[in-house]
Amino acid sequence: MTGLFLALVLAASPSLEPARDAYQSGELPRARSLLEALLQPLQLTDPADEAEAHLLLAATYHAQEDTERAEQEVVRGLTAEPDAKLDPLMYPPDFIAYVERVHVLHQQRISELSAQRRAPVDAPWHSTAPQPSPVEVARIADRPVSRGWYLVPFGVGHFKHGQHTKGTFLAVTQGVTFALSAASLSAALALRGPDGLYSTGDASVARGLNVAWLVGAYAFAALYAYGVLDGWLLSPELPAPRGPRG
Repeated sequence: MTGLFLALVLAASPSLEPARDAYQSGELPRARSLLEALLQPLQLTDPADEAEAHLLLAATYHAQEDTERAEQEVVRGLTAEPDAKLDPLMYPPDFIAYVERVHVLHQQRISELSAQRRAPVDAPWHSTAPQPSPVEVARIADRPVSRGWYLVPFGVGHFKHGQHTKGTFLAVTQGVTFALSAASLSAALALRGPDGLYSTGDASVARGLNVAWLVGAYAFAALYAYGVLDGWLLSPELPAPRGPRG
C-alpha cells in the first residue's frame, strides 16, 4: 500500500521533462507556457529543479529577444542554485555568455537573495545594519566606475562603463570562442583510450578537435586582450555625474 501511495505521488509530482523537451525541439511558446506554469506559483520543491526551470525560461525569453524578463529569470535561477552549471550541448553559446555577464553584473544581489533563502524563518525581516548617511551616499555616487572591470571577460567592463555595443560584441564573440574551445577539448579528451592514446579510427577526428580547441582558445585570448586594451588605453575615463553646486 505504501509503495502504491509513493508511486501515485511521484506520478502526480510536476516534472521539468516536457518543458525541457519542448525547449530542445524549438517549441518555444509551449516551453514558455509549461515553465511559467511550474514557476507561477512554484510547483518544484528541489532547488536544483527550480534553478533549471528559471534558466530554461530565461533561455526561452532570450531566444524570443525578451532580454528584460530573461535577466530577471537568470537572477532567480542563480539565486536558487548559485553554482548552477549550463550544459553547452543544450544551451547556445550566446546564452551561456549572457548568463555569465548577468551573474557578474548582479553578483551582490544574487548573494543577498540566496542568503535570504537560507535564513531561518524566524529571522527579523528588517535589516539591523546601520544605514549610510546622505553624505556617504553622495560620496559613493561621485566615484567613477573602476577600470578594473575591464579585466572581467564577456564585455562586463564595457557594459559597466555604458559601452553597450562593444560589450555585446565581446560577450557574444568571447562566449562563442570559449564554448567552442571547451566543447572541442572535452570531446577530444573523451576519445582517448585507457592508455591515454587515440585509436587509429579516432586519430583524424581527434586531430581536428585538438585544432578546434586550440583555435578557440587563441581566439578567446585575443578577444580578451582586445577588450582589456580597449578599456584601459582607448576608452576615456567616465566620471560619475555631479549635480549643480549651491
